[in-house]
Amino acid sequence: MKNLFKLLTFLFFNLIFIVSCSDNCCGYEDTSSANGSSGGGAEVSGAPGAATLISPPSNNSCESATVVDGFYSKVSFSWTKTSETDTYNLTYTDLSNNDTKTKTSISTNSTEIQLGRGKAYAWSVQSINSNSKRGPKSSTSKFYLQGTPVFNKVPLAAVLSNPEINGNEITFNWTGKDLDAGDTLTYSIYIDKIDGKQSPVKTSLSNPSLVLNLDSGSTYYWRVKSTDQNNNSSFSLISKFTL
Repeated sequence: MKNLFKLLTFLFFNLIFIVSCSDNCCGYEDTSSANGSSGGGAEVSGAPGAATLISPPSNNSCESATVVDGFYSKVSFSWTKTSETDTYNLTYTDLSNNDTKTKTSISTNSTEIQLGRGKAYAWSVQSINSNSKRGPKSSTSKFYLQGTPVFNKVPLAAVLSNPEINGNEITFNWTGKDLDAGDTLTYSIYIDKIDGKQSPVKTSLSNPSLVLNLDSGSTYYWRVKSTDQNNNSSFSLISKFTL
């Protein structure tokens, strides 16, 4: 009887030991949650590339926008997709007052933004991935959002030609246009070494041309303001050149 009792005791304690032994006791460790093998796609790891801007086309009048009313339109922006990218930031500037805004966390390579009509704008895109890595910004594109003559009798923004350089003598030419028949335009030209937004060097020009002597070895920024007889006006895009 004693031998039977010892045998049962031995078996009981061995059973407790086997049941209480964890996976670690057996030299096994579940690392699936640590190494990411439990599922899910591969994480984005590299820095994104720079997007190429598609629409609106650069240095053109935007005619395909959706009209909201006499003062605003919805403009469709698009650009190429970039690798290693989760979202995009689109930065745009109203060139009439240099007001800059950014639309963030855009999940596709296109978006719509409501903008004031009859103004020139500049825009660029930056790619961002889930690791908060920012790619280089795209180039900057500029366009003019058309207004409606019935509501907004503003001259179209002047289109600048490349300056004609002859030594230190520079000839500036541009093209001005007004949608209202019979309107006459005068021009103010802004030329400086800072940003093209300083005081004009000449005002009340009736012809879209001006000849100036400038310093060699310098970079200049210039733009033109078109004004009609009702004192409605618009600015061209800013251009730069090095003499």
